[in-house]
Amino acid sequence: MLNSIPLYRRLRGLIWETSLDGAPWWHVQLVEAGRIAWVIARDLIDGRLNLRAMSLVYTTLLSIVPALAIAFAVFRAFGYDTYVESMLAEFLGPLGDQGSEITSRMMEFVNRVNANVLGTVGFAFLLYTVVSMIGKIEEAFNNIWHVVSSRSLARQFTEVVSMGVLGPVIVLTVLGIMAGTLSHSFVGSFADIAPVRFVIAQMNRVVPYIVLIGTFAFLYLMIPNTRVRPTAALVGATVAGVAWGATGWAFATFVVKSAQYVAIYSAFASLVVFMIWLYTAWLILLVGCAIAFYFQNRHHLSPVAGLGILNGRQLRRMAVQVLILVHDAFGKGQPCWTDDALAARLHLPMEAVHAIESALEDAGLVTHSAESPSRLLPGKPAALVKVADVLAAVRLRTERGTIDDMALAREPRVDGFFDRLAEAETRVLDGTTIADLMASEPAPGETTPRDSVPEASDPAAGKKIIVKI
Repeated sequence: MLNSIPLYRRLRGLIWETSLDGAPWWHVQLVEAGRIAWVIARDLIDGRLNLRAMSLVYTTLLSIVPALAIAFAVFRAFGYDTYVESMLAEFLGPLGDQGSEITSRMMEFVNRVNANVLGTVGFAFLLYTVVSMIGKIEEAFNNIWHVVSSRSLARQFTEVVSMGVLGPVIVLTVLGIMAGTLSHSFVGSFADIAPVRFVIAQMNRVVPYIVLIGTFAFLYLMIPNTRVRPTAALVGATVAGVAWGATGWAFATFVVKSAQYVAIYSAFASLVVFMIWLYTAWLILLVGCAIAFYFQNRHHLSPVAGLGILNGRQLRRMAVQVLILVHDAFGKGQPCWTDDALAARLHLPMEAVHAIESALEDAGLVTHSAESPSRLLPGKPAALVKVADVLAAVRLRTERGTIDDMALAREPRVDGFFDRLAEAETRVLDGTTIADLMASEPAPGETTPRDSVPEASDPAAGKKIIVKI
């Protein structure tokens, strides 16, 4: 019998303990792809993505009819109302005959949705279910990207209009123009040529996947309440699009051979298969979003925690360095630091930068400007900011929710040692301020803030991270 433990350790060492210094580019890409696949599998095994997908299935069941009704009404104004049913039928295509039945039933429900019949309260409830679904989707994406704050209600409304209405209308308009161009007599005459006919036939197969990948990339860029790089969104969308096509084919094969489900569930067979397909679709979408997140932070991955985190010592050191950079830029009249520029300068993932900024902002040591993108400004003059205050601010954030010291068992010899350790730290600090550190020597490396850091010039691009647990 094959022992899986040595195989697991060998695979882990191959992926996580391989040095990438001087390695060929293809080797680096393979190792990074292996690390992303590792953390995605860990998330699936832990159930993070699975539970989110299940939650979205329940929300979708409640809001799919009113969402289709609103989309039907909007697209009817632009003359694209027939596309709503065709897009729904395309989405449910892997369900075979059951998909056609579900499509016809849903369109019957949609046609019955009438504001005069429902009344103001009923229509408001339907509208609330749609807004709630959009909020759930944003919450799921923000959770994957480790974003705590959501958009304001006004911003959600404007982005829902742009994503849910203008986006599909523009896509359908472009596709209509392309179809009209091909049907033109002059252009259509070229389609009779064998090579051109072959290219058009292949394009008809490829274009749906291109549109699907473009749609996924657009969602991954717009929905998370953080800055997502286009390359990361495109990578996640490409994997999700390919997985969608392969899963649709596999699911269609499964439905054809699932006569036992009809025998077991009888009239509920269509509903069960529909829910399984909804769950699969949401899981693919969330996995693609997670791939985009991990690809953007691929230099900070960990086999245990997914995204590596800072320990207490690193957090304290980075907090002091952030304050020095902020005060240095402000004092020299340079553009103040943005979150993206700080993350690139410090070789940190955005989550770690937000944690440091939050601790410093709660202590009143920094503040954010009102412009977009927001910039970090000093909360106090550098001469009034003691390093001890910075360390206390970080310690206060990391100690939230911890057990009170007075509730722990006491040992005089241990307490005496740590008291002396605290006294030694106080003597070393000795009232040192940020201004003192700035005057002692300039910060090493580049200190000029950058508004945007291209991925190719990211200082962390060549950073090697080897995690040994």
